[in-house]
Amino acid sequence: MTAADASLARAGIDLVHRFDARAVASALSLPALAAAPVGVLIGNTRALWEPFLAARRADPALRATRDPIELYVERAVAAAFPGAPAMFSHRRYGGAFLPFQRVAVAAGVGALAPIGLVIHPVYGPWFALRAIVMCDGSPPATGEVPLACRCEAPCLDAVTRAQAGRDWRLWLAVRDACPRGREHRYSDAQCRYHYAHDPYALE
Repeated sequence: MTAADASLARAGIDLVHRFDARAVASALSLPALAAAPVGVLIGNTRALWEPFLAARRADPALRATRDPIELYVERAVAAAFPGAPAMFSHRRYGGAFLPFQRVAVAAGVGALAPIGLVIHPVYGPWFALRAIVMCDGSPPATGEVPLACRCEAPCLDAVTRAQAGRDWRLWLAVRDACPRGREHRYSDAQCRYHYAHDPYALE
């Protein structure tokens, strides 16, 4: 584990995946990823929640902002990779969001399932993609990973119900239907915050 990885892990940002940035930039026609040879795709599992809540309790700026997780992540990435260019999944670049799901698949983090989610071989659908940092160095071999499971009827039925309804719980049910990584499911409060942006979930 590098010093940068350890810094992010202390913040609960525990998914750090290095990839050949120029190969992925070429494959996806994303010139922004060609700025350096190594890309670092950064995300988190349920491990983010408790460190984030503790930081928010201690920091008035995090309590004051409407988007505390986004600010928390930006600070953590800047501390781990000082001065390195970074792009975030919650920001627009050139008027558009970067296709983080496509990058994750091309970089070998997970595979895109028929239900529309990237499925990690360990965490299943229970992770979030947060940032890409551009670094110098020798790029690792990069390749896509196979889908860890097939989307059977329960998963596909959950998508159909979610598309027909308006309740955020229907989209949560899509993740819950996936058999992969169930032991890594977010807590109920974390789910409420991510899906409903419920401020009471932060208390």
